[in-house]
Amino acid sequence: VDQAHEAVVQHRDALAQAFEISRTVIRKALQRLAHERLVELVPNKGAFVAKPSAEEARHVFEARRALERVLVERVIETASDKEIAALVDTARQEKKAAEKGDKEERLKLSGAFHTQLAKIGGNPVLTDFLTELVSRTSLIIALYESPGAVPCSHGEHLEIATAIRQRNRARAVQYMNHHLQHIEAQLD
Repeated sequence: VDQAHEAVVQHRDALAQAFEISRTVIRKALQRLAHERLVELVPNKGAFVAKPSAEEARHVFEARRALERVLVERVIETASDKEIAALVDTARQEKKAAEKGDKEERLKLSGAFHTQLAKIGGNPVLTDFLTELVSRTSLIIALYESPGAVPCSHGEHLEIATAIRQRNRARAVQYMNHHLQHIEAQLD
């Protein structure tokens, strides 16, 4: 037990040294990641990347479909044309990144699309929930993505954003639901 604790302390020290920050900051960061269910903290053993079960993954996608439906409806009802134009622009930038083959930028913009949607929905509690679910979804995709799958299509985001810009609630909700089902279907 003492050796295991010492190994954890050494890893925390190594992270603190690598990032030139205190062990306290590392401990808080790991606790936050554990709270978001991205990391599992095992007493006297360390921190490990979480491994959600298939059932948990299904629950995360179910929660996202319910939450993002509400967010799409809120955005259509309350967002300004300028806010919606910015959302469309994010989807267009994502498309350009995909066309250039810039996977890192495409993935960044893909996540940004969903969090931007939540923010312009105007409910900070829903935004916090979605931000956590997007992080958990990213972990699930990293663990369970089928080989060769393209889980998040920039074209789908553009369809959603265009329907929102047209203030077409039924179509926007339908596209969002299809989009999230498509991502889930790409998982093994």
